[in-house]
Amino acid sequence: MMASGQNLSAGLIACEEALQRLVDGKPVMPVHIGLNLSRLTASIVSLEAGFDRGYLKRSRKAHLPLLARIVALRAECNKGSGSSDAKGMVDLERKLALSEKELVMVRTQRDRVLTENIQLWERLRELELAERQSKNLPVRLHR
Repeated sequence: MMASGQNLSAGLIACEEALQRLVDGKPVMPVHIGLNLSRLTASIVSLEAGFDRGYLKRSRKAHLPLLARIVALRAECNKGSGSSDAKGMVDLERKLALSEKELVMVRTQRDRVLTENIQLWERLRELELAERQSKNLPVRLHR
């Protein structure tokens, strides 16, 4: 963060905090989870801070130090390709684990709904049969 003696706008403070969350891998916006810092941009930081993509601008002198940090972080990540590849692999493995958990949850929900549908179908058949028997009509099961 910038030196505490400088006057910072609330928006710039929010962007500083957003950048730190992104660097720490703890963003609040789901779309930024697992973001590879080699793809970090000012617009991503702005969005993470709750602003539109164009909030951080080179034409605003107060924004220049933060913009320089963003560029430096991105360059640092692009420079060490070995470490970024390892980090990328860790990110992919984490995303895979999350996807597998989600798949298990979705399959469980699907199975529960299918079971309920089968039970409803059986109940409907029972009711149709009971209704036909009470009217002494020939039984005709729907399929």
